[in-house]
Amino acid sequence: MLELILVRHGETDSNKKGTYLGWTDVELNERGLRQARGARDRLKGTRVDGIYCSPLKRASKTAEIINENFNVALKPSDALKERNFGIWDDLTYNEIISGFPEQHALWVEDHINYCVEGGESTIQAYRRITEFIDQLLCHSQGTFIIVTHMGCVRKIISYLLGMKIEDSWRFSVDNCGISKIIINDEKYAYLTLLNG
Repeated sequence: MLELILVRHGETDSNKKGTYLGWTDVELNERGLRQARGARDRLKGTRVDGIYCSPLKRASKTAEIINENFNVALKPSDALKERNFGIWDDLTYNEIISGFPEQHALWVEDHINYCVEGGESTIQAYRRITEFIDQLLCHSQGTFIIVTHMGCVRKIISYLLGMKIEDSWRFSVDNCGISKIIINDEKYAYLTLLNG
């Protein structure tokens, strides 16, 4: 059996502003640091076999704080980065609409396959993330924490539950929200906690 504990990173100033934050590498703000300590405290007493994280500062710092409970080697993976929003990165929705009206129209028309300049499409990010999960499923048993980003948490949950990629937007994932999925020996996944 495999248990995945999915944690979104703590708040950043960009999150507070409501931007599409992808690969822009920003730090946690003070509230984000408090949220990370809160996640650490909520996970205390959990038996953990490893912690994977996005190498972006907001996720790696959250993982570092959570790891104060466990003192295991953190395993950063580029596969756990948020979607790369390219030239839209760290812009608000309104800034995208006003600054890139033609590209925005193409994205609205096909938000799964459209690739913004300098970035990646939803399907490209989905494949990157799910390949990582497939490798973890093949080689691991035990309990693993994955500290990553909202888009990644959504994609992991929808993938493991056999949902369409289009439905991954239906999950609310707060900063330092914790979700848990158990995958049994037959590779059947159960969502036991969402955004706790």
